[in-house]
Amino acid sequence: MDAVLRPHRSLSFAAFRLMLIVVIAANVVLAVVFMAQGAFPVAGFLGLDVLALALAFRWNYRAARVEEHVRIAASKVHVASVSADGEAKHWTLNPIWSRVLREGRGVLIRAGASQIRLGAFLSPKECASFAAALDAALHKARRGYNPSTSVIE
Repeated sequence: MDAVLRPHRSLSFAAFRLMLIVVIAANVVLAVVFMAQGAFPVAGFLGLDVLALALAFRWNYRAARVEEHVRIAASKVHVASVSADGEAKHWTLNPIWSRVLREGRGVLIRAGASQIRLGAFLSPKECASFAAALDAALHKARRGYNPSTSVIE
């Protein structure tokens, strides 16, 4: 198994830019209407509205750069978690002692006293599918499955 998990973002960057242009255009129209009536401070608050929206989406897209890599071979389980800053943390586990659990959000890989939570950002359906695939890959690894030496019947 060689899986890469990334959080899903439903709004692409191009769609975000289009949405921001529409919001800015609507706020400019509203600002002109309010300024024509003498309510000048409203225009500044409409600008803060756009700024807050842009910052919120910037943080959202930054959080989407998180990745989790899972590699399972017959001799080891390697997990790498890459943060939004690009910092990576690595764990290596023995597949014989590794167990897959579903507790709370995400999937736990527990080996002895240590455990790693993966896919906390996945939906429940995706989480169940990932847990099943991970459990199947661990089962194959425990049995010494090696695709280069297996016999196809």
